[in-house]
Amino acid sequence: MCGAFGVLPGLLYNATTGLMVREAQRHLAQYTLQPVAALLAEEATAKLGQPVAVDVMQPLRAYDAGGRARAAAGVVQALAQAKEAGVDSEVALELVGWQD
Repeated sequence: MCGAFGVLPGLLYNATTGLMVREAQRHLAQYTLQPVAALLAEEATAKLGQPVAVDVMQPLRAYDAGGRARAAAGVVQALAQAKEAGVDSEVALELVGWQD
């Protein structure tokens, strides 16, 4: 029953830890809720005549502050290495889709 709605069965196990809860929340949001939200946003855009975005992933990011900090440190280090190698940081950011 859980799988039909995108809920990982481990979420209902009584020994589930916080890590599993976070992963189950991400899984549910990414594979079940975000596609529905995208359809809703598309329909709202058509009806309202203005771009509408619905993002269910943004609130989940707060739960992984440590992982985000490590990722940010990696990005800063990579940009520093790119600068040392003479690679334009704007080009590097554009290559990974982070030009904004």
